[in-house]
Parts: sequence; C-alpha cells; structure tokens
Amino acid sequence: MLPDECSFRPGSGALLQPLSFPILTLDESKLAPTLGYHFSSEWLDPYESLISILWKFEKANALPGIVVARLLRPDIDPFDGFAPHLGEVDMGRLHDVLGLPTKALRAALLERPERQRYSEVLRYCRLCMARGYHSVLHQIESVKRCPAHRCALESMCRRCGRQALHHVGLQLLESAYRCPYCRERSGGQGWWPRKARPMQLQQRRAFTRLYVERCS
Repeated sequence: MLPDECSFRPGSGALLQPLSFPILTLDESKLAPTLGYHFSSEWLDPYESLISILWKFEKANALPGIVVARLLRPDIDPFDGFAPHLGEVDMGRLHDVLGLPTKALRAALLERPERQRYSEVLRYCRLCMARGYHSVLHQIESVKRCPAHRCALESMCRRCGRQALHHVGLQLLESAYRCPYCRERSGGQGWWPRKARPMQLQQRRAFTRLYVERCS
C-alpha cells in the first residue's frame, strides 16, 4: 500500500518522491500545538476580563471557539460553558496556554459572588468594545457607567434586543465583539494584532481607581 503523502505524476505511472508538508503536531491531552500558541502580555490591558483576553487569543492564533473552550475546561460541555469566576478554571492550565502572569489572570476572573454582585449577562462599553476591550469591572452590577468613557454600559443588542450570558462558552467565544444571535457589532471592528495599541494613561488610571475601590 502506498503512503498517504505520496502521489503519481498526472498521466504517468512513476511514483514521485513523498511531498513534504509542514505538519502541526498536537498534544492530544491539551488539544494544543506542541510548539505553543502566540500571545503577548503587551496586548493585555488592566483588569481585562477573561472573555476579552480569549477573544484576543483567538484572533492572534486564528482559533475557533471550540478549541479555546476545550483548552480551558475539557471536562465541561463547550456549549454550556462556565462562569468566569475564581475557582472555576485551572489557573495553572490557563497560565500554560496563555503564558500570562498569574496575577493578571486572577484579575481577569470574577471574585466570589458573596464578595461582589456581578451581572450574569455580558455588560459592555461600546467605546471599549470598539478597541477590543472588556473589563471585569463592567460586570459589577452597581457600576452603571464605564469608568474610562463615562458612557452607560449596555447589555442588550441594539438590533435584536437580546442579551448574552457572561459565560466562557461557544456562544461568546464564537462571536467576538458581536451579538451572538444576530451578529450585530457591539461597538466597532474590535481587536486585531496588527492594530493593537496600549490603553491611554487616563483610561488606565480610571479602571485602576475603580478596581482598588470595588475589588481590593
């Protein structure tokens, strides 16, 4: 039997040399390329939510949401997903996949519900979404306006009026910066590696002040 990678020259019975293709090898226990994924800590903004980080991770590595969901929690049905609370995700696994400092990853997860009340639906600032950013602070129920832009936070799609659950699952992972139901944009083009820019200093300070006030 001939090897799968061999072929015949059209119109000839002579066997060609095996073709050489780059092969992406996978560690099946992690569903990850053995050479790793690419993600830069310079792309991370202060107090960025896990969902926002994963959207950037998908864009940088051209990954579908199903792969990202299984990378984080292979024991969970990716269609159901999980709430991004501390204790719901393996921090060591998350660090291995993203290569980000543990401190930054902890800040990307919601605190225990008894310490702070968080919205179960995705709440966002359209101006932040336009640059590909969503913060854990946007999920605090008592926070009604974005600390950086002072505009009212939104949760309902302007086209279809539906709300998305703030869960790490296929619903959000497959619809970065868009409504998962009708695909309406949530504020702009979102984030791409080639146009990544750091957050402005005054905006960083606004998020930091609110984080210290509400989450420290």
